[in-house]
Amino acid sequence: MRRLVTTLALGGLLLAACGGNTAAPSPSPTASAKPSTTESPDAVISRLYEAAKTEGKVAVYSSMNADDGKKVFGAFEAKFPGVKVEHTRASGEVLTTRVVTEKKAGQDLFDVVESNLFEVGYIIDQGYTQKYVVASAGDYPAEVKGADGSFIAARLNNDIPGINTTKLPAGVTIKTWKDLCNPALKGKIAVEQGDVVVYSALRKILGDTEAQAVLKCIAANQPSLRSGHTDMANLLAAGEFAVTLSSNGHRLAQLKYEENKPIIWGQTDPIITDVQGMALANKPPHANAGKLLMEWMTSQDGQKAVQSTGRVPANPKVPPKYPDLNNFAKIFYVSLALRTDFDKDQAFWNTTLGVK
Repeated sequence: MRRLVTTLALGGLLLAACGGNTAAPSPSPTASAKPSTTESPDAVISRLYEAAKTEGKVAVYSSMNADDGKKVFGAFEAKFPGVKVEHTRASGEVLTTRVVTEKKAGQDLFDVVESNLFEVGYIIDQGYTQKYVVASAGDYPAEVKGADGSFIAARLNNDIPGINTTKLPAGVTIKTWKDLCNPALKGKIAVEQGDVVVYSALRKILGDTEAQAVLKCIAANQPSLRSGHTDMANLLAAGEFAVTLSSNGHRLAQLKYEENKPIIWGQTDPIITDVQGMALANKPPHANAGKLLMEWMTSQDGQKAVQSTGRVPANPKVPPKYPDLNNFAKIFYVSLALRTDFDKDQAFWNTTLGVK
């Protein structure tokens, strides 16, 4: 689930909830953004594991759902006996609020944060993380990592229109976002009300004028506003509506291939791809275990664990479990640069769609 409405309004509600101080704290000294040695990834992992065993656990704040977390973090625990994963799972906005609240109270409780790039970017900007370059960073494209070592992604979300083939009106096809403007879809569309990032991406892809026109005509089709991508996808499969503006591709694929639901997705060009950033805390209580988790998550083993859930691995050398999620068009990666106009995008999104 991704609710960006509250999280990134330049400190508004987040910081007000934490005492109203809008000044960002001074970042603590950070680790070098360059690899510290010429060790191989396996050697780095081996060294960190020996140190992590004395710490006993790693605390990760992640928006990965509990079921997928059990698979991924369970594989980590099996690989590294004696190091337990304490997974605090919540939506990106809730995790962001939690981090801000804890840090302002002087509490250093998490080692690694992993969620949508916009939220992780906000946490980075507040100085609550440090730079750390994993040994396998060279395998990852520039679009899924910070050039300065501020973050790296272990997984991606493809944001694509979901379609229930039994509910789609005859003669209607969904190949572009503009196809959602078809009057035959009036009352048959669902929109995750926190998906401002999708509109931000469309502005970059289509240009301001066309992106605004598309969102306005989708709004004219009286979409159902929903909260939570997983719930929305499940309701799509149940026939609650015919299409969604944007669903997490891996969930659509699970419904289609594993649950035999009448689900397909719009093969938009490009494919909006939300980077799930991962960053090391500025004062991690289990520093070696935190680094170990990041090293493993970005290793071949970790990426295969991500792959096993149906989610798209961030390392292009590890293909997704469902290749047709991202093999039909070029990829448009969501970047931190899109946050620049977030307030403006959120205001237009809320006003146009009637988000309260």
